[in-house]
Amino acid sequence: MTPPSRLLPDSSRRRVSLKLTFDFPQDTHLDFDELQCYLRVDDQDLPPYGSGIFLLRSLWNPAGQHAQGPTREARVVNRCLSDIRADHRGILLDLQRSNQIPTPALIKRYWLSGERITVRLLSMYEEYLTQLHQTPLPERSSPSTLYKWNRGYHLLASYLNMNQVPDLDLHAVSIGWAKTYYSWLRQRPLSIDSASRYIGQLREILQFSVEQELITHNKLSELHFTAQPAKRVCCLSPEQVQQLAELVLPEQLNTVRNWALLSCYTGLDFKDAVQLARKPGEHLVELSFGQKIVIRRQKFQAVHQAKPDWGVSHIPLLPEAKRLLEGAADWPDVTIQRVNRNLETIEKLMNLPFRLTTKICRKTAGALFLLRGYRTEAVQKILGIQHLRTLERNYLHIFSELVDENMLRLGSVTRAESTTRKEEINTTLFNP
Repeated sequence: MTPPSRLLPDSSRRRVSLKLTFDFPQDTHLDFDELQCYLRVDDQDLPPYGSGIFLLRSLWNPAGQHAQGPTREARVVNRCLSDIRADHRGILLDLQRSNQIPTPALIKRYWLSGERITVRLLSMYEEYLTQLHQTPLPERSSPSTLYKWNRGYHLLASYLNMNQVPDLDLHAVSIGWAKTYYSWLRQRPLSIDSASRYIGQLREILQFSVEQELITHNKLSELHFTAQPAKRVCCLSPEQVQQLAELVLPEQLNTVRNWALLSCYTGLDFKDAVQLARKPGEHLVELSFGQKIVIRRQKFQAVHQAKPDWGVSHIPLLPEAKRLLEGAADWPDVTIQRVNRNLETIEKLMNLPFRLTTKICRKTAGALFLLRGYRTEAVQKILGIQHLRTLERNYLHIFSELVDENMLRLGSVTRAESTTRKEEINTTLFNP
């Protein structure tokens, strides 16, 4: 999975060295004097400035950087110096979170003034992602959960960049802003459940920011959206796939039809189908009982550092797919946008009751393999789906057809066995 610190280019996220030491001014020799701050950030030094802490010179240990002795005064001074160090390091971190380059002068200014530093929403997202990935096992979230968090980050970054506010302040996140972002997610389009999940991630980021004392209140704590039942997966029936293959179409639509059929017979996303069509030899595996396609789904390459095994599809090469691949080298290059746009025309020609897209074609393959007798576990591997329950939920509506098909096949076998038995009896009777 892509490390969070590299999700977006950000020069201010590099490691910065900060060193803060204390000592008395060299130009005075008072017995009771103010300790000075000597700040160094990377290789930049700053002239000393007052810490506000006064101490007897005789109690100061410059080598150990602490007030020595068992007195209450020494304990109070050491605790105050520890707080000053923590304040400086906190300002450094907040400057990085706000996409500002930390300098000694800037850190000094914010520490002396007490001015609030504007912290970016995306920076807090990155910090939270880092914590998720560094959580030790077995408490660490599952790979699929981490994938969803990284996906949420990419969606948020896209939305902020589109609206030209990549440095959106944590304090600017409101219920109104979240509802607008939710509407944008739904228009992508994402389901209500998916869009609600990404809003829930933002709510968790804000709660994390409250715990870090960067904001005082989580404005999204009361914002919740109603979930919806899982939507039924639409796909082409075997008869509709045959109708698609036999349509008489002009050359432009014929190319689009070929790409759609390749997805119908393999279950590949459009990008993966293009990869297979252009270099079939790299993905075809010869077995003693036939050929299969082995291809890693590109969908996960942008968000997984260690590509998941479940994202590798093993697909039996159906005769229909083999015939398509034999001529695929001559297919002109097209974009997924163009394919989906032209599939809308084909959809109307076929009088389909649902929108025909490349995604529908991929899901058609799942139904096709199930109806041809492949077990659900095999179809899970064919489609490169992580969870079997996802497959079962999406294709539940075709299981009744599977029952009918099995009854028909078993009934045919039973009748054939009965006929064979009758023939054996007749042979015995008439040929003693």
